Amino acid sequence: MSEANPTDRSGPLSQEELDEFLGEAHICRLACLKPDGWPYVVPLWYVWHDRRIYFIGRERSAWVSYIRNDSRASLVIDEEIARHRRVQMFGPATIVEGPVALAGRGERWRIVGASMAARYMADERGLAYAKQTAERPRYLIEVAPTEITTWQGGAWHPRYYR
Repeated sequence: MSEANPTDRSGPLSQEELDEFLGEAHICRLACLKPDGWPYVVPLWYVWHDRRIYFIGRERSAWVSYIRNDSRASLVIDEEIARHRRVQMFGPATIVEGPVALAGRGERWRIVGASMAARYMADERGLAYAKQTAERPRYLIEVAPTEITTWQGGAWHPRYYR
């Protein structure tokens, strides 16, 4: 009997698999609430660091003002190919710093900014973008998940059979 291919495995991600997956350059869909109660979903770059998700928002981003008014957030990060890994998180979103410029203050900002540039725009375009927009004000947002649900593979979870 041959060993199963790890890309064929279905079920929750281990902590190591979760960290590996979230360390890759996927797009996160962040959901927050508008003042009228309707959900607002925005695709974002993110960084997973110390079991928290970090985002950088422009000073006039609608979603930043929504988070300021109501910290409840949920997010989804997934892939459509390979192992079909997906992660869903819920937790409060907190404005950690802001507005700050890319070359500005704050150790957390530097960690997140450098990590995002390396992951999403690793070539000369990323360096040019960082330099060109360095003085534009931004916010650093952190989501400390209170609930994380993960899954990989195409098989259904056993609860759907009951």
